[in-house]
Amino acid sequence: MRLFPLLRRLLPAWSLLLLSACAATQEIVVEQPEAAALPASGTATAWAVAVDITPPPGMPMGGYSVMANRGKGFRTRIKARVVYLNDGRGQSLALVQTDLTAASLLLHHEVAARVAASTGLRPADIAITASHSHSAPVNFFDNDFYNKHTSSGQWLEPGFLTFVAEQIADGIVQAYEQRRPAMIATGKKDIYGYNRNRSLDSYLLNDNVHGIRAEDPQAKFRAVNPSLYMVRVDVRDDEGEYRPLAAFSSFSVHATALTAPVEVYNADLFAYAQKDLEWKIHDKYQTPWPVVHALSTGTQGDMAPALPDQGDNWFSHFQVNWKAAKEVGQGIGAEAISLFEALQPELTADVQLAAAAREVNIREHNRAGDVEICHDAAVGNPVAAGAYERRTPWLTALPFFHGGNLMARRWWFFTSGCQGNKRHLGFSFLQPLLEPKDSFPDTVLFQLLKINDMAVLPLPFEATTESGRRISERVAQTFRDAGEALQYVWVASNANGYFGYTTTPEEYARQNYEGGHTLYGRNSTPYLTEQLGQLAGDYLQQGPLQELQQEWRYELKVNDFLPPPVHSEGRRHWLGQPLSYRAEKATEEDYIALRWVDVAPAAIRLHEPLVRVESDTDGEWQLLRVNGEPVDDDGYDIEVRYLHDSGDGMAEYEARWYNPLAGGNYRMVIAPRGGQSALISALFRWQEGAGGSLVSLIPAD
Repeated sequence: MRLFPLLRRLLPAWSLLLLSACAATQEIVVEQPEAAALPASGTATAWAVAVDITPPPGMPMGGYSVMANRGKGFRTRIKARVVYLNDGRGQSLALVQTDLTAASLLLHHEVAARVAASTGLRPADIAITASHSHSAPVNFFDNDFYNKHTSSGQWLEPGFLTFVAEQIADGIVQAYEQRRPAMIATGKKDIYGYNRNRSLDSYLLNDNVHGIRAEDPQAKFRAVNPSLYMVRVDVRDDEGEYRPLAAFSSFSVHATALTAPVEVYNADLFAYAQKDLEWKIHDKYQTPWPVVHALSTGTQGDMAPALPDQGDNWFSHFQVNWKAAKEVGQGIGAEAISLFEALQPELTADVQLAAAAREVNIREHNRAGDVEICHDAAVGNPVAAGAYERRTPWLTALPFFHGGNLMARRWWFFTSGCQGNKRHLGFSFLQPLLEPKDSFPDTVLFQLLKINDMAVLPLPFEATTESGRRISERVAQTFRDAGEALQYVWVASNANGYFGYTTTPEEYARQNYEGGHTLYGRNSTPYLTEQLGQLAGDYLQQGPLQELQQEWRYELKVNDFLPPPVHSEGRRHWLGQPLSYRAEKATEEDYIALRWVDVAPAAIRLHEPLVRVESDTDGEWQLLRVNGEPVDDDGYDIEVRYLHDSGDGMAEYEARWYNPLAGGNYRMVIAPRGGQSALISALFRWQEGAGGSLVSLIPAD
C-alpha cells in the first residue's frame, strides 16, 4: 500500500494542518458484546455464504493513495465471504474473507457487536481477512492516518463502514442459522510461478538466507512464499450425502496486477481464482448450493504478482492489463482446485476448533519479553516514492525518496534508536506536526485460530516472506514444546486492521519501501513474534482465551463520499443500440457496450444483481454460459460503469460485456431498480470479420 505518493503530500505544514482542522470529527462507541456459551451438540456443523459489499459509485479506492481514482462502478464485485465452523464441542469460528485493501479493527468490533447475541460468537472467534486489492473502497479504518493516506479521499466514511459491517454481520448470522453437519480437511500445496520477490536486495540480507544470488534471474521467483493453504469444507445435503461447500484459503501475493488508473472497483487477480473454483466445483459436484472460495492474502509484503518485471519504469503505472491479472488469477485458481480435490480423502467429521485473542495497545505496551519497539510510529522517506515497479512519478527520481538508495536512509549517524536508519519523511521534527502521533494505529488484535492441525495467525500488517516465516515458526515451536505439534501454521496479513508493513531487522536496514513503511521500527517483527509466541503459550496453558481493551471508543475525522439520496422522477430507458469495440493493444480486450438511463447512483444498488447476458437457445431466452460459467455481473467479464447524472434525478450508465462470444443471438437484461421494471435490449450478434481482422455488431434476424 502506498502513502504520500505525490508532491501534494509535501505542501507546507500550515496548509495541511488547516485541512485537518476543517474536518468534522465523530465519536464512535461500540458496545463490547457478551456472547452466550454455545451448547455442545456432538456434531460438527458448517455453512458458508458470499455477501456483496460493492458500494455505490464515488467511494475512494485504496492502495495507490492519491493516484487512485474513485470508483465509477465495478468490473468484479467486492465480496465478503463467510465460512462458519462449529466443532460440536461448544467452539465456533467465523472466518471472513473480504476483497478489501485491508481489514479494520473498527469494522471487526462493529461486526462482533452485531452477531454475538444471535450466534454466540465472541470477538476472539471472528477473523476478518483481506485480499489486499488496490482497487477496493477504503476510508473505513480505525485511525485518521490511514483514513487520510490510503486513497484520494480523506477521512472515515461512516456510511460505508455501517454498510460493510451490516452486510458481513448478516452473512455470519445467515451462515450460523443455515449450518449443516460438516466435514473438513486442511492442507497445503507449494506453487511457483505466480509470485516473485519485489524486494530481493532486502530479502538477501536475512541472516538465514543462503544459496540465492541476486544476479540469478530466477532468484526472485525462488525467494517467495509458495504456500497455498486451504481448509476444505463439505456439508451434508438433504439426501444425507456430503458435498463440497467452501474453501477458506490463502496465497501470498500482492493484488497489484491492475494499476492506479483503473476506474472501477475490482478484486484484482483474486477475483479469477475465487470464481473459477466456485464455478467449477459447483458444476462438477452439482451442489444444491453455491460454492464459496474465501481466498485471502498471506505474507505478501514483498510478494508481487509474477507478471513481466517492469523495473522502476513508472510509466507502467498507466498500463491497465486485465489480461495479465486474469492469467495469473486463473493460474492460482487452477492450483486451488487441484488442492481442493486432493483434500477429499482427508475429510473428517472430527473437528476441533479453538480461538485465543488479546488486544494490545502497542504504544502503551511496547515491550514483549526482551523485545522493545518504538513508542511512536514514524514514516520513512522511501514510502513517498513507492514500492519497486509501482514507483511514484517524479518523486522516485529524487535519491532521498528512492528506496534502497544510500541517501534515502541513515547509514552513519543517528542509527542506534528504535527507528534505526529510517529517515523520517518530512524530517523527524516536522513529521509530528503533519501527522500527530495519536493519528497512527496503535491497538493490535493478536489472534490465534486453531482448526484441527492448522493454526491461522491473522495480523494487521503486511508481513514480508521471512517475517511471516519467523512468526509462524515461533508459534509452531511453542506447540511442539507443549507436545501438540501442528501440521500447518500461517500468517494472514492485513487482517482485523491495518498497520502498514513489518520487515525483519535485516530487511529494515535496507530501507526499501517495505522498511520505510514499518511504522514502529526495526524490531517490529521480533515484537510481533514474541507477542504471538506468548499468546500461543498462554492458550496451551489456559485454553481458549479472550483479553480485550476496556472499551471500544474512537474519535475520527469523517467525510462524505457516498452519493446523496435523490428522488428519481424519470423513466429508465436505453440510449441507442449496442456498440462493439475491438481491442487495439495486447493488454486490452474486445467488448460490447450498451448505455442506458437509470435511477441515481444512491439508488442503483450495485451490491445487488444488475446486468446479465442472455442467449436465444431453441427459441427460449436463457442466461448465457460460456464453458459452464454464467455471463452476468457476478463474474469477471461484465462491467457496470456510472457515466454522469442526467435530469429528473436519473443518471447515465454503461454496461460492457468483455470477451463476447461470437455467433448466436444475444440480448442484455438490466434488472429492475427503484420500482421500475427490467430493461431488455435489442437482439444482437457478435460477428468476426474475414480473417478475424474485423469485428462487427449487427442486429439479429
